[in-house]
Amino acid sequence: MNELDKVYETADMLKALDLPISKDQLENIERLEKESGKKHREDLTLYFYEKCYANYTKRIMNIRQAKIRGEVIVAKPVLLLAIIDGIESGMFCNNEFCLTDWLESRYMLLMQQYMKSSQFDKPTDISNPFWHLQSDGFWHLQYDEEPQAYATPSKHWLKDKVLYAYLDDDLWMLLQDKIWRLKLRDYIVEHKLTDDHWFGKIAAEGLGAIAVLILAA
Repeated sequence: MNELDKVYETADMLKALDLPISKDQLENIERLEKESGKKHREDLTLYFYEKCYANYTKRIMNIRQAKIRGEVIVAKPVLLLAIIDGIESGMFCNNEFCLTDWLESRYMLLMQQYMKSSQFDKPTDISNPFWHLQSDGFWHLQYDEEPQAYATPSKHWLKDKVLYAYLDDDLWMLLQDKIWRLKLRDYIVEHKLTDDHWFGKIAAEGLGAIAVLILAA
């Protein structure tokens, strides 16, 4: 049995057990297929995306969100939307997200769209979700040097001490596919940012059209 057959066997075993295939495993399969001249097994790519989507929708559904006056703060899912919009527009071509003026502007626009007016007089500053999303396990910060512990550092501190934020490799790979990227965006809007299933779908589609206009400007 050659190396490609061995990795196929491992992948098929994982599928049979309903276990995920990792980004590294999938990339290794694609590399071996190219080297051997074999056509890529699209079923393995689809399986990777399906399991990855199921994993991260579950994790996003369970992100920790504080409440103000009984209403959930939407800053974390809004930041994720801003990141997805940046990938969609070509603003983010690598798995590195700096706290730029563009990201803050996009975040603020989305906050105005989705925040509850009963919560605050003004939107939550981007420094809050940029820092606290770390606690949910798939968003990470790369520091210039090991920082001291902070509850919620200032935006100035984050720009000075954090080189960039980055996502889990598997989530980043999922977001490189347009269909799954927009599917995840719709999921966040529907399940984390609106109260009604039907309204959530309308909002997702409507904001998507607005985003195209804004990002193209």
